[in-house]
Order: sequence, then structure tokens, then C-alpha cells
Amino acid sequence: MDLSASEFQTVKNLLYDYCGIDLHEGKQALVRARLMKRIRALRMGGFEEYLDYVQSEESGAEFLSLVDVLTTNKTSFFRESQHFDFIRDRVLPELGDRPVKWWSAGCSSGEEPVSCAITLMEELSLKARKQFKILATDISRDVLQVAKSGEYPPEKIAGVPDYILRKYFTPTGDGYQAVKKEIFDMITYGRLNLTEPFPLKGPFHVIMCRNVMIYFNRQTQQEIISKFYDLLEPGGYLFLGHSESVTGDNPGLVNVSPAAYQKK
Repeated sequence: MDLSASEFQTVKNLLYDYCGIDLHEGKQALVRARLMKRIRALRMGGFEEYLDYVQSEESGAEFLSLVDVLTTNKTSFFRESQHFDFIRDRVLPELGDRPVKWWSAGCSSGEEPVSCAITLMEELSLKARKQFKILATDISRDVLQVAKSGEYPPEKIAGVPDYILRKYFTPTGDGYQAVKKEIFDMITYGRLNLTEPFPLKGPFHVIMCRNVMIYFNRQTQQEIISKFYDLLEPGGYLFLGHSESVTGDNPGLVNVSPAAYQKK
């Protein structure tokens, strides 16, 4: 079953108009493979029938399923560990015991906010921990469902140190591990489209949006980073992926470590 150039363009336009993700020309094979899952699930005859259905179905449920299967959600616990070293060594000592808001934007299946919560638990006093609130958002309903379950299969926890597993996870059977309640209670999960107006109240001391910007064009990147800047408190930090950077008109953000920026 082939995905024609015009059908790929339709998918590209739908995704870009909704959430700013820019599918490049080399993504046809990926789009075809992922949409085939939905076509088989719905027992449809091909891409033309499926795309007609996506655009005509009034509830919009299948369109959101299309978004779910096309958004990439690769992540891991303590990914890009230099950031967590920087958080431990520089960010947390600056905070004291005051209330702090933290945002994991593009949290995927929850490994990033859980890693943040564990880092905070390891480094902060009991009083400080109780005043920490971590907001974790993603556009994909599927990965948020995993994040909200708090349970991870063996392949997801393979790289987590044993002492962290013993301290902050509970075995559930078949090799799965569940995040303990003291960690889970620090995090609030929600669905958010980064290209729409943010229904959030700042200021945040830390915003982490790592390995998400690579899916947007330059204009969309600038628009999102500007919104992050507005929600950061003075002296707050923005973390991007190591292959990403703040480019263009963001003089208020100073590079203080690889892919880490501080608001003046």
C-alpha cells in the first residue's frame, strides 16, 4: 500500500497546522508505517479513505490518534545526564527552601519529570521538597497515559542505578517498576500543544523542553522560546536538547552550560 506524494503533503499540512511539527520529505516511510497501524485498526482500504475520514470525522478523535502515532516520543531516565549534574550543582543550591515551579514541556512517557523529582528528593531538604511542584505536559495522549500510570517495563528502567530503583520504585511483576507515591505526588501531568497559547501561570524557575525543538521550523522555534522566556522568572533556567540552541532574537537568555540558558 503506497502513500502518494499528495497524501503525504496532506498529512504534513494537517500536522503542521495543528501543532507546528514540520515533517521533512524524508519522512514518507515513517508516516506510511505509522499510519498503517491506524488503517489496519479501522479496517480501511488505504490512505485516501483514511485521510478523508480523519478530515470529516466530527468528534476529532481520529485526528488526535493521527497526532499520537506521528509524534516521536523517544526518552529515557536521566537522559543527557550533564543537565542533571548542572541542576544538582548549580540550580538547586540557588533555591533555598522557597516554593518553586518546574515545567517539563514535552515530557513524553514521564521519564524526564520523574528524573527531576528524584534529583530533587536526593538533594533538597524535606521542607524544600514539599514546596516543589513539577508540571509535565505533552501533546500525545498515548504517552501521557503511560506517564500517568507511573509504571515502566524492564527496557525502560535498564539504565537506572540499582540504588535509585530500590529507593524510588516498587516492583509490580513481570519486571515492571512503579514510581513510588512520594515521587509521583510531586508531578502533575496534562496535555498541551506548544504552538497554542499557554494556559499556564508562571513564573517557572526551570523549564525543560529537550529534543522537541528539532521538529519545528525556525519561526515556530522562536515563537515557542519567546513564550518560555515570558514564563521564566528572572534568573530562571531553560534547558533544551544538546542538538538544539536558542537562536535569533533572545538576548535575554544567556548560555550558561551546554544547552542550558539562564534568563537575565
